[in-house]
Amino acid sequence: MDKLQVGIIGCGSRAQAHAAAVAAGGVMEVRWACDIIPERAETSAEKWGATPCTDYREVLADPAVDAVLIVTTVEAHLPIALDAVDAGKPLIVEKPIGDDPELARKFTLCSEASGLPCYVSFQLRFQGLNQAVNRLARQIDPVQILFERQRGMMKDRFLNPSPFCGILDVVAHDFDQVVWLMGRRPRAVTATLRRNTFTRDTGAADVISALVDFGDNRSAVVFSSIGAPEVGTRFDFIGKQGNYSFGSRQQSAGALFEPYQVKGDKRPVDLGDIPKGNPDMLLQQAFADEVRTGRRSPLAARARDGLHSLEVALAAVRSAEESRRIELQEL
Repeated sequence: MDKLQVGIIGCGSRAQAHAAAVAAGGVMEVRWACDIIPERAETSAEKWGATPCTDYREVLADPAVDAVLIVTTVEAHLPIALDAVDAGKPLIVEKPIGDDPELARKFTLCSEASGLPCYVSFQLRFQGLNQAVNRLARQIDPVQILFERQRGMMKDRFLNPSPFCGILDVVAHDFDQVVWLMGRRPRAVTATLRRNTFTRDTGAADVISALVDFGDNRSAVVFSSIGAPEVGTRFDFIGKQGNYSFGSRQQSAGALFEPYQVKGDKRPVDLGDIPKGNPDMLLQQAFADEVRTGRRSPLAARARDGLHSLEVALAAVRSAEESRRIELQEL
């Protein structure tokens, strides 16, 4: 099968990871390298064997382009994605989906109505362990999730007060993970947020604790920082028919049981074979397969998933600022 001809719109550092996955995956070929900075477009085009340009509309107008990868600054994601859908181009848009929840809702409706494959780049869904845990979540019916991710200092370009930088850039993935595992739309968020804890005078959010309410007395707690890489990652989820815990500094543990079981032996959790592979590459392969055959990937994050993660992130920031619970319908 011929490789998908794609245009990469935005040629910054994250675009280089997308392009590397294209080169390794064998299902795509970069036709255009587009960036508003001419030198960056030209350098990337030479590296990728593509044609450079500075106007993404030139990419969308090319009938030979099968799909686009949108890897620009956050505020440009949704306007370009809406134009891509209007041009009939399937797309992968980098996370977060955008900076405007109203525009994200519009894109969600337009992308769903179009029937086009429109993925959000939550590639962590394609990591082998996350795939296996999601399958387990469907079995145990989770009611409570704890997701802790403590990482080290971020690069300078992420150390600013933007609601999409600092630790908020990291937990965009975490918010998507807990919504994906819970399998239902979040309703409200209560959060605390610290700035300038580990950096001086940057204004960057560097510590967050967020309680996500899913209704039906189901909740997830996400807490994270850029100050404790030695602690690592921990993920606990508790369900009506089982539980499981794993992390970077602990042995995994869990059990399966029948509803309301209080006596008798519980069954050990068996995640089965853990898939392997580069998550970016696996996401692209699932996308290319869907574009070519129409087979929908059960792992892929789509516009509505991107909207949910964005709503939770913005609600968390607002909750911290106003010291109150924020209903997502307020956004």
